[in-house]
Amino acid sequence: MTWFYPYSPFSVKKSYVYHPDKVLDDGKSYEAILSEFKESYQKDLNADIDNENPNLTINRTQYVLPIFEQDWLMSKDSIPFEAMKLDKMLLDVKQVREVLLELVVKEDYTSEERDYLVKNIKTLLSLEDSITQLKNDKYLSRRELKIQFHNLYVEFIHNFDLFVTFYERSHH
Repeated sequence: MTWFYPYSPFSVKKSYVYHPDKVLDDGKSYEAILSEFKESYQKDLNADIDNENPNLTINRTQYVLPIFEQDWLMSKDSIPFEAMKLDKMLLDVKQVREVLLELVVKEDYTSEERDYLVKNIKTLLSLEDSITQLKNDKYLSRRELKIQFHNLYVEFIHNFDLFVTFYERSHH
């Protein structure tokens, strides 16, 4: 029973091993897409360092990127998940949401840029709900956990895509 329901109250070691996807729809790995963005971002960050009025979007991106660089998103190997890992993930997502809310208040964006930012915040809220549900549901079978973790993976990828779109629109 504890093998079939790894997070049940009867399970001694509440852990599940996630097997990530290797390739996204466009044929590139998530790691390659993230690497391309980070390379572009690093150039923007280096160019913005000498500004008297630094660009807040560029500055705050350094606090957003870590949630998209998690080992389970980038690894080709199986990754074990325990409750503590989900707690940390939830905390990180909440902190990123706070950073993006700060951008809404402090920066003057066009309506299109603001729409992308608000969509990003909404997807972060959805991500928080998904993590919380995954963390709190005690009777998910291994099959259901596989589906839930895959959905969570897809939500992170989608959120990263939205953030990149927002960043590119607001910066260029």
